[in-house]
Amino acid sequence: MKCQRCESTRLAGVNAKCSDLCQFIDHQGGRDRDYYVPEQVGVGGGDYVEFDYCLDCGQIQGQFPIPQEKVDAFFPEQ
Repeated sequence: MKCQRCESTRLAGVNAKCSDLCQFIDHQGGRDRDYYVPEQVGVGGGDYVEFDYCLDCGQIQGQFPIPQEKVDAFFPEQ
């Protein structure tokens, strides 16, 4: 596996289980929500925060950019 940005092979993975809820913050929209890890934003889902990142450039690996509609869908009441 190679980094999507710099093609380094120095990648690491993060896998963390939330004991219950996590906080997701949309800094641009000024919103936050305590809920399960949102699947639509590319860092895991449900009880798990999961992502790979490059140890050379810091790029989180995945399918980006995340469309604003997916972020908005996570804040249905706001």
